[in-house]
Amino acid sequence: RRWASSSSTSEPVVAVIPRAAVSVVARCECAKDDVRYALVQRGKEPNKGIWSFAGGKIESGESSMIAARRELWEETRLGSPPDDDGTAESVDATILWHTEGPVTSSDSIHVDDGIVRWHYVISQYFATIEPVQSAVKNKLEPPTLIPEDDADDAKFFSLADIEEGIDKGRITPGLLRVIRRVEAMYAAGLLDCK
Repeated sequence: RRWASSSSTSEPVVAVIPRAAVSVVARCECAKDDVRYALVQRGKEPNKGIWSFAGGKIESGESSMIAARRELWEETRLGSPPDDDGTAESVDATILWHTEGPVTSSDSIHVDDGIVRWHYVISQYFATIEPVQSAVKNKLEPPTLIPEDDADDAKFFSLADIEEGIDKGRITPGLLRVIRRVEAMYAAGLLDCK
């Protein structure tokens, strides 16, 4: 790889150092055939306006697990902030975390005019969200999310909605690969959540 210079090549010029980041695959199973995933619509670059998992940069001295919990709360109000004194606004939902570390990882590299503008190495964490009783008799639904911080919106999507959103360029394409990997691990009993 090359660092930023004036010579021309088809290979992107590297202008940034990769940053550590986290995202959360938050899964809500309302029924056996109704599984949904919490996504946020990004409020700033990179990918402003695109839907993706809740997530963001790891702060200095912060463990990746704490960063995942913080980012999920900051962007959806699921869970609670790390320093919660009981007064923070949160969505009323039960969250169970896979606490043995990230379930997978990926790169998010954004090239503009042949220059790498952003490069994140993302550790994906997994959590299950308990559904809540809906207004419709005997039906469960995901809790309503509250978009905050740098999320313009936050809601749950079915796998079919995610596939359609990817096809239309509204959802991060790499999500499907991560979800399929996580679902295979979940089905095999490898993602114990507490």
